[in-house]
Amino acid sequence: MKKIALLLPLFLFFTACKTPVANITAPKTDAGIELQLIKELVPALTETSGLEFYKGHLITHNDSGDLPTLYFLDLKGTILYSKTYKNMKAVDWEDITKDDTHLYMADIGNNQGNRKDLSIYKIALSDLENENASVEELHISYPDQKTFVKGNQNHAYDAESIVAIKGSLYIFSKDWKNQSTVLYKVDKNLRDQVAQKITSHNVKGLITGATFNGTDTILLCGYNSSLTPFVFEVAYKNGAFEFGEKLEINIEGGAQVEAISYLKTEHNKESYYLSCEATNIQLGEDEALSQAQLYQLKWNR
Repeated sequence: MKKIALLLPLFLFFTACKTPVANITAPKTDAGIELQLIKELVPALTETSGLEFYKGHLITHNDSGDLPTLYFLDLKGTILYSKTYKNMKAVDWEDITKDDTHLYMADIGNNQGNRKDLSIYKIALSDLENENASVEELHISYPDQKTFVKGNQNHAYDAESIVAIKGSLYIFSKDWKNQSTVLYKVDKNLRDQVAQKITSHNVKGLITGATFNGTDTILLCGYNSSLTPFVFEVAYKNGAFEFGEKLEINIEGGAQVEAISYLKTEHNKESYYLSCEATNIQLGEDEALSQAQLYQLKWNR
């Protein structure tokens, strides 16, 4: 269980240069973002941390504290059923992604910076209904991490975001110390590996989720020290990545946005789903006391 109180050092650092939550300006209308609250999620999903769209359903999971369980929701946010997998572990599941054949669960949450067991679980899409399914486990480490002393959320080696593009997986780090993100590349089929560092960017916030639209755009989600949520566009072309525009999302009272999934493109408007682990919550409050929420985001592109 994580608490918003752990963001207090970041809050103290930023109060001199950040506008208080109550005075945050809504996103510009020309950004073309429409946000709709779909549903307050049931208590079983209080710590929703990843989202993926598959066969007309949303798949989500909690982060630390839950079993290795996937929850299958309809597009109105109602749990249809769940599956708990016997051949996986759940230390700190933080995101989920898929390709044409497999689903990948990223057990890469690393709040203290001292984990040496970062893993990505790989299960065939055709086996999602089978709780006894065979599962591959990819073990990863970061090339520039030399120490594993507890960092008390003051380090660069946490991560909560993963996408699958062609033959590779890509992780966006959550840098508590510098408010930046590092993009790492991971081989989908290599059991033990050191992730390859691709690039980095100063996002001025914490990246907590990622999704790929299947063609040319990754959309990241996250929030800053004032719990102002945002999305961040990353263009993709022929293996190259270019960080683009950051757009704030106007959720009253702020939100700890945790996950994002691409749904479809229709009439030049892309549709995404977002889940928030905590909304309208103040620094120092336990996020479990705030009901999680599911939103739909539409974006003119």
